[in-house]
Amino acid sequence: MTVPFSRRAVLALAAMAFGSSAHAQTEIPIGWVLPLSGGSAAIGQQARTGVQIAVDQINAAGGIKALKGAKLKLVFADSQSKPDIGVSETERLIQRENVAVIGGAFNSAVTFPATELAERYKTPWIVMGAVKDEITERNFKYVFRINNKATYDAREQLDAMDLLKKETGKGPQTLAVFYEGSDWGRSHASNVRKLAKERGYTIVLDEAAPPNQVDFSAQLLKIRAAKPDALIAAFYTPDHLLLSRQLFEQQLNLPFGLHSVGGGTEDPSFYKAVSPKAVAYYFVQEDRQVDALQGERRPEFTDVEKRFKEQLGYDMSAYGAQGFSVMYVIREALERAGSADRQALRDAIAATDITTGPAMYVGYQRIKFDEQGQNTFAHGAISQNLNGQRRTVWPAESRSPDTKPAWPVPAFGARS
Repeated sequence: MTVPFSRRAVLALAAMAFGSSAHAQTEIPIGWVLPLSGGSAAIGQQARTGVQIAVDQINAAGGIKALKGAKLKLVFADSQSKPDIGVSETERLIQRENVAVIGGAFNSAVTFPATELAERYKTPWIVMGAVKDEITERNFKYVFRINNKATYDAREQLDAMDLLKKETGKGPQTLAVFYEGSDWGRSHASNVRKLAKERGYTIVLDEAAPPNQVDFSAQLLKIRAAKPDALIAAFYTPDHLLLSRQLFEQQLNLPFGLHSVGGGTEDPSFYKAVSPKAVAYYFVQEDRQVDALQGERRPEFTDVEKRFKEQLGYDMSAYGAQGFSVMYVIREALERAGSADRQALRDAIAATDITTGPAMYVGYQRIKFDEQGQNTFAHGAISQNLNGQRRTVWPAESRSPDTKPAWPVPAFGARS
């Protein structure tokens, strides 16, 4: 038997529904999984700062206009750089916080399983920082990546070596590969092996290190014994600090230098904690051209960079820029979707094709995702630390006229 509702009950239910709908229209929860404590905390805080600056701008400019001015509400989760915590925090964001979309999570070892969970829950995720190739090679429909994958990073490192070799007639023949032993380091090393073989380089040492090691002396002895012409390294900030200090203490000469793939050597806090002499002549694969004077070339970002420096005490980092750009990709998708529904938002992100506006602050010329969710227009640059400044040396067209690469690099005994 059907029990009829009273007029008062119907009005009450309608009011409840209207209130729920009104709340949904005025606030859109956006989840972010980042390493806000632990070994990658400095980078996590940089990303968080870039994200917050973007959201403050978006909300101050009227929010999401297609949703009647709905404001974005950030919900942060601390992964602590630990996969299990990253996964549990992802579940909390999806199930309890009911976020529309997630960004993060920087560490590949966290991002890989956490995005798998998001895929199962059909919650869109825009990856920031993490480069493990397989993150966007699983035929997932809800996972997208704005930045390079590991294949791109390794290719850029070897492209830079090939360019300098072509320009000078000199270059390495043998390489050592030394890397942190989690998903990121192993993915990068795998690509270096493949590309080095294709290009005629010989790898004379290939070594993974466990995270948070307190002494690299044993590995440095192996590197010295192998006598590589160049060393390719992949480490997060704490481990790269230790490696740089011990390389300098031991005066371990590498004729064609140390080539770091981002990580710690893109972290401004790294350079505050290490002697400039210890990182002289380093080559760094940068996610964002570090010597491009963004504030001068693009005055619309002057306030962004000012706020970032005021809050953290150093200039904008690649990770702050990526967080900022991801938020503008999300804003653009929300405007096109006209909805915070996860499926509608996923479809809008998949159809992204941005060539202008604040999302371009990350330094790319285009953001467009392929069928696997990878932005195939992502790219980086290779810098060399010259006279205390990271100056772009690759690609050649991005090199300043006054930048002269040091190739081969001076031996420790010949440095001033």
